[in-house]
Amino acid sequence: MIFHPLKNRHKSDRPWYMLLAREETGNAVPALFTYHLQETLTKPGCVLCRLVRENEEQWLWNLLYEYTGDPQIHARFADSLGLCGEHAALMHKIVEKRQLVTPSGVARLYETVSHKELSHLARSSQKGTTKAEECPLCRYREQATERKASFLTQALLDEAWQRKYAVSDGLCQRHLETAVEQANRSVARLLREDHARRLQDLAHLLQELQRKQRYDVSEQLIPDEANSWREALWRFGGMQFDTLLVSD
Repeated sequence: MIFHPLKNRHKSDRPWYMLLAREETGNAVPALFTYHLQETLTKPGCVLCRLVRENEEQWLWNLLYEYTGDPQIHARFADSLGLCGEHAALMHKIVEKRQLVTPSGVARLYETVSHKELSHLARSSQKGTTKAEECPLCRYREQATERKASFLTQALLDEAWQRKYAVSDGLCQRHLETAVEQANRSVARLLREDHARRLQDLAHLLQELQRKQRYDVSEQLIPDEANSWREALWRFGGMQFDTLLVSD
């Protein structure tokens, strides 16, 4: 599902990189978020890693589908000299995999970036290259992460959501810290205790993986033990996704 940006939102006081995001207003948990949260809690890995990555894909899709002809967006995009390496790679993947966006959108944006840098080089040949602003999608991701974490912690005030969270894969370390910062005291305690339980289980599985791979042990690994090293990587380092999460 694609969320189309509202028209004329560049007249808003919001930062320009927020104008390309799906509209979310107010501090209450949106119904659409709870729908996606329920679905995401059934999928493997950190729930916030997955939700934020979906937002990143939607942001790029909106940029390429709606805004490549907007001169104001071009100018602001050029201020950062485009995207960072991580998000440029994600844009590359979206253009190759999505049916409704084409390379010409990327070409239009980066032609503007190229001319900006060429102009700077011509004016200041002794002063090096342009000092670029931070990647706009990195800036959006930071705000989206805090917002999603806030919505999650509000949902966890309800015991029904606590039960759903308990049987999910929980959060990676970085997103746990973000969620705890957004939570009230009771939810923060719940998150810490839940995370401690998960780490205790993980430590045991990692220990068993090592023990059963010794040459003098004939016991077979169970699936959770065999996958424990993968969990350790995402639990402490965050999720990486090889494929796009949002469909056309």
